[in-house]
Amino acid sequence: MSTAPLEPQSTHDPRRAWAAVAVLALVGTLNYVDRFLPGVLAEPIKRDLALSDTAIGIINGFGFLIVYAVLGIVIARVADRGMFGAVIAGCLTLWGSMTMLGGAVQSGFQLALTRVGVAVGEAGSTPAAHAYVARNFLPSKRSAPLAVITMSVPLASAASLLGGGLLAESLGWRMAFVVMGGISVLLVPLVLWVVGSRQSLPTAPLREHSTTVNWWDLLRKPSFLAMVAGTALVSAAGYSLTAFAPAFLMRSHGMSLGQVGISYGLATGLLGILGLLIVGRISDRLAARDPRWLLWIVVILIAILLPASGLAFIVENRTWCVWLLALSYVIGIAYLAPSIAAIQRLVLPEHRATASAIFLFFNATLGAVGPFLTGVISDALTGELGPRALGRALLVLVPTMQLVAVGCYALAARRYRRDIIEER
Repeated sequence: MSTAPLEPQSTHDPRRAWAAVAVLALVGTLNYVDRFLPGVLAEPIKRDLALSDTAIGIINGFGFLIVYAVLGIVIARVADRGMFGAVIAGCLTLWGSMTMLGGAVQSGFQLALTRVGVAVGEAGSTPAAHAYVARNFLPSKRSAPLAVITMSVPLASAASLLGGGLLAESLGWRMAFVVMGGISVLLVPLVLWVVGSRQSLPTAPLREHSTTVNWWDLLRKPSFLAMVAGTALVSAAGYSLTAFAPAFLMRSHGMSLGQVGISYGLATGLLGILGLLIVGRISDRLAARDPRWLLWIVVILIAILLPASGLAFIVENRTWCVWLLALSYVIGIAYLAPSIAAIQRLVLPEHRATASAIFLFFNATLGAVGPFLTGVISDALTGELGPRALGRALLVLVPTMQLVAVGCYALAARRYRRDIIEER
């Protein structure tokens, strides 16, 4: 481990930086709303376009996430030049426009193409937001703003389930796509005003005995590789829930799209926000004593909530099922803030957006396997189990992947301290 001297002061003062974090959280919310819509509206889309569960899994999994992952690294290289606001604004315009276009598709293939366009737009937004936080907050204070930005995930879940579900039930799923995408485009001027189109780059300080000067050296760090394995498993489980949980509630518990939107949307939003705030606050406090707590907190989080991931697909009571699913959903979002904060300490300041993009690359590409396998297993079991097939597929995959992720994060924690190159 080598130590870098202090970076120059952040570009934005604390008040401006927190205002930007609030805007970035709103951007992230719209990012995930547009990403979640096909999962929320899977049942009407499936009926209208005559799709199988496997096709839904591909559209929400491989079709979206691989493009998102690959282009994220490319766009992050631009963001690492200080162009945080410009990158985010451009991405916001593209993904909002492509979401609106999704309301006009007439086939599964056309829907997949629009989702590829959404993936291109969303690819650069998250790494640029992470790099902005790393540029404007001290290492010991990053988990909290990252948790606020990551709060966009449960907020988006609630918004897409409530807004998208109710819109689709009253006006059709196509109009839900148009409205949600249009809101994203309208936010562009606010991003450019608050975040700014570009920030000055940090000067390159002299480093003594630094052996990590290239971003690709990150791939040689054992702690990072173990984190990648863990996040891939958590993501695969989380993406499976995102793609199929609403459909599971409708098929196995006879809920309407509006009922799912209200009950599941409120449950995931409430528990997700609480989980992020609690984990983010605890992570910052404990990491000030020992940075390895950024990873141990993830181990504890998954271990505590793991039983909910199995019971959700077993209980007969509708209300219990909704809240257990929401608890399982918390695993897939609350782990992100401490994980990203941990990764920011493994690279030099000028490589942070790229580091987040690499992390999200593996998160998305390997995580895309989850929805695909869920769809394949569900289709294979439908002849025997009927509507219960989807629940059985989720029961097999979700808790198993989360359990193995615990071991991966524990291994990462053991190797983490020696891999840190920036600590102050």
